[in-house]
Amino acid sequence: MAGVDLNLFQFDYDLTFAAVLMNADGTVYHRYGTRDSGSPTGRLSMASLVRLLRESLEDHKAYEARPSPPTAQPKRTIEQIPTMARKIEERKRSGKHVECMHCHMVNGETDDTAREAGKFSLEAVLGRWPLPEKAGLTLDVDDPALVRAVEPQGPAAKAGVRPGDRLIRAGAQRIRSQMDFQWVLHSTPAEGGEIPIEYLREGDMMMLSSLKLARGWKLAGAREFSWRSSMWGLRPQPGFGGERLSASEREKLGIPADAFALKVGYIVDWGNDAATGRNVQKAGIRKGDVILSVGGKKDFESELHFQAWFRFTQKPGSRVPIEVLQGHERKVVELQVLE
Repeated sequence: MAGVDLNLFQFDYDLTFAAVLMNADGTVYHRYGTRDSGSPTGRLSMASLVRLLRESLEDHKAYEARPSPPTAQPKRTIEQIPTMARKIEERKRSGKHVECMHCHMVNGETDDTAREAGKFSLEAVLGRWPLPEKAGLTLDVDDPALVRAVEPQGPAAKAGVRPGDRLIRAGAQRIRSQMDFQWVLHSTPAEGGEIPIEYLREGDMMMLSSLKLARGWKLAGAREFSWRSSMWGLRPQPGFGGERLSASEREKLGIPADAFALKVGYIVDWGNDAATGRNVQKAGIRKGDVILSVGGKKDFESELHFQAWFRFTQKPGSRVPIEVLQGHERKVVELQVLE
């Protein structure tokens, strides 16, 4: 991302794959790339990408006949984000090579800068690039404008959308991909609002309506958010992590096959967060221990789910009970939550 204009190339920076289809004058036709906590590729397909590339050629031809260049904005790069600028300068002074900059660093440095300025908002973080399901509909993977399912009583259902309808436009955006729809949702505030939509029914019946979104509609839960790499920079942190035990490993330890069991594989004893690791050791947790529950919660689907949940729910200064299996002894320790 070194030198990339963040005001021009706006997409979900936490993704492992994203594409922006645009005109040389800065007009963005479409965005491609999305994922959820279940799979990094489950919402992508070669069929949808090929479809988008072909349809974008049509949109490009139409645009060239009536171009409307966007108003130019000042260039903004990751190097200009204050926390990143400081890190670059510190590395230069120490004679070290400036590391390459990855997409996911954009969100992380943005969050750190906001935190330093006292302007950090967890609500803003949890509202990044909502999936179509947040508006009450599911889009087809191979044909993303096609509505595959509609949540009963959800915003889309109340707007009259039915399975089998084909989205044409949401707001000012022509819908050709899931990310196109997510761009519109991303640009809509968490306080709620209305999004005008156009869609086709049974091939040629044009329908007009509005998605009415209530306050808090776009906020992701811990599991939804857990896949994001920018999650790791959020505070507070537990100071440890590891892998879930397999069903056979749980069976050997007498732990129910469907129960949560995380083997502590690392305790953070490095970098700026080393204090969290010392705090974990002070609580009596050791590498190799098996975590059975945290704060009474024992239905985490993965380590990432646990890590996100801890960051979203725990308050600095509080004490959280953790059920631990050390060897064959079960015990409950208390971990003081650090800032």
